[in-house]
Amino acid sequence: MCFKEGCAELNSNQVFLTLPSKGRLFQPSLDLLTSAGLISYFSNDRSYQACSNMKDLRIVFNRAADIPRMVENGVVDLGITGRDLVREANADVEELLKLNYGHAKLVLAAPASRFKDIDDVRSAGSLKVATEFPNITRSFFKDLDVKAEIIGVEGTTESMPNLGLSDCIISVMSTGTTLMLHGLKILATVMDSQAVLIGNKNSLKNVEKQSVIGYVTSIVEATQLAQGKKLLMMNVPEKCLKDVLGCLPCMSGPTVSKVESKEAMWEVITVVDSKEVFEVVYNVKNRGARDILVLNIDKVIM
Repeated sequence: MCFKEGCAELNSNQVFLTLPSKGRLFQPSLDLLTSAGLISYFSNDRSYQACSNMKDLRIVFNRAADIPRMVENGVVDLGITGRDLVREANADVEELLKLNYGHAKLVLAAPASRFKDIDDVRSAGSLKVATEFPNITRSFFKDLDVKAEIIGVEGTTESMPNLGLSDCIISVMSTGTTLMLHGLKILATVMDSQAVLIGNKNSLKNVEKQSVIGYVTSIVEATQLAQGKKLLMMNVPEKCLKDVLGCLPCMSGPTVSKVESKEAMWEVITVVDSKEVFEVVYNVKNRGARDILVLNIDKVIM
C-alpha cells in the first residue's frame, strides 16, 4: 500500500527496512534516515511506514523488541534496533553498523541496604530478579553461579524491589536517574548497548538485493560520520602556512592548494569536530589564516 503519490509500489526485489515504531530509538532513527535522504515523507507515527526516495526500498515501523526476530526470519531485510534487544532475542543476524546513538547500559541494581557489591550477590545463594530481559539475565546469573528466579516484567522494573516482589533487577539505564529515585544501587554492568543496523543473512547474499542494501548501508554510515563534523576552509599566506597546518586536527590530512593572487597564498580545507571549531578558528586566525569559512557537512564517504 502507498499512502502518498511518489511512494514506491511493491515488487519482489524490494528491500524492506524497519525502524522502531516508538521509544528512545524512534526519533533518532527517523532523523538519521531523513538526513541520509532515504525518507522523503513520513506522515505520523501511526502510519507505520514512510516513503523512500529509493524505488527499491520500503521503510516500515515495528516494535524495537520484535525487530531482531523479524530480520532473522526474513520478514524484513534490514532493521534498526538496540544491541541489547538483538542479544536478548539471540537472533542470528548480521550487525552491519553501530549507529552511535541510543547509548545505554544493561545493569544489575538492588537496594543499597540489601547488597553492598557483586560479591554479596554471589554469596546470596538464590535470588528473585525482575527484568525485561529474561534470556540475558538467565545467562548472567548462570555465569555468576547464582540460582535466579526470573520475574518477567514490562516496564516499571525499578519499582519491583521496593514492592518486595524481587531482590534485584536487571534493567536498561541511560542516565541512572530512575534507579536513584527508587533507591537502587548499581552492582554490575551486564552489557553496553546502542542502536545498530542489522541485516538478514540470506538477504545479504541475494544478488538482486545486494546493491540496494550496500547503498543503504553506505549512505547511513556516511551520514552518521558527518554528524558532529564541520568543514573548515581558509586562505593562508605562504609565510604562515607551516604554523597554521601545525595546529589543525583533521581526519587524514588537510587539502592544500595554491591560490592565484598577488600575495603568495594557499587555500587550506580540513574537517574538524563541531566541538573544536571555535578553538581551531581562534588558533588558525592567530597564526595568520584569513577568509575563514565554517560549513556544515551532509555526508562523509570514506
